[in-house]
Amino acid sequence: MTSALLVGCKKDKESPQTIVGGWELRSILGVQVAGTPSTYKAGNGNIIGFNNSEYQNIKDGKVISKKTYVIIKDAAEIDGTMYTDALKYNDERLKWHYKITGDKLMLSIGSIASDGVTLTYQRLK
Repeated sequence: MTSALLVGCKKDKESPQTIVGGWELRSILGVQVAGTPSTYKAGNGNIIGFNNSEYQNIKDGKVISKKTYVIIKDAAEIDGTMYTDALKYNDERLKWHYKITGDKLMLSIGSIASDGVTLTYQRLK
């Protein structure tokens, strides 16, 4: 999968708005646990990767979970941000709205005021 992620990253230069590729966590808003950080520096090892149909959650170089996903059109305004697309994993009912701006990926599930969370990632080069 690492090779697929690297190939995906190369492809992203041609199509910068695609979710395909590797992304590293930079911040978490909402559902904070006492003592855990809300911002993360480059090289923190919290990575997610997407190919055309599979998502992987990678921690310190080890795959800790894999899921298939589909992208659906689903407009929503969450905490003042407008989203037009969402991810659904393994036919789960929950959907993660996402937005790509430049090299940033925002994933949001529900409003922070209602125990939701927004994760922000930076595209790996």
